[in-house]
Amino acid sequence: MSNKKSKKNEGFTIIEILVVISIMGIISTLILNFVVMGLKATRFEAEQAEAVKQARDAMNVMKTEIRGANNSAHGDYPILVINSQEFVFFSDIDKDDVYEKIRYYLDGLELKKAVIKPDSFSLYNDAPVITVIANYVNNQAESIFTYYTSDYLVTGNINEVRLINMNLKINVTPEIAPADIYVETDVALRNLKSNL
Repeated sequence: MSNKKSKKNEGFTIIEILVVISIMGIISTLILNFVVMGLKATRFEAEQAEAVKQARDAMNVMKTEIRGANNSAHGDYPILVINSQEFVFFSDIDKDDVYEKIRYYLDGLELKKAVIKPDSFSLYNDAPVITVIANYVNNQAESIFTYYTSDYLVTGNINEVRLINMNLKINVTPEIAPADIYVETDVALRNLKSNL
């Protein structure tokens, strides 16, 4: 009698190898998606924090400049335009005893500042110097500027404005969570104060 031992093939079949590769691929894809989502969330949080900081810094500058609104170099009234997303006034923003014409306005998602220095005839005919002072401002349907009288009543009359509420709605990605962040402040016009 021959003593034949049947030996099992000790290798893996192609099907077994393909199943293992498929499982490893699925696990790798899930881990990669998790890491990518974590990186995106971290980047979003950093961008959102930077946008909010920029809006707060812009609000502080605006508050200082608006508080000092005064007659122009030509003698014009301190305020020229009051709209929900635009404010135009005169102020000595660089402390050189010359009153510049300042315009704050929303352009898309950017809050911009346009400055015109008076010419030698005290007129404001030169091209403005425009800078972006805040990004990701989502106030399209909401007011940035709300104007109040000395009795704290909302007004649309330039001559009655004594207090301005400024409100910036910031969100880097408004189509997804988290919710908007609001940066808000009030400023009284120092040179037009009556009872505020």
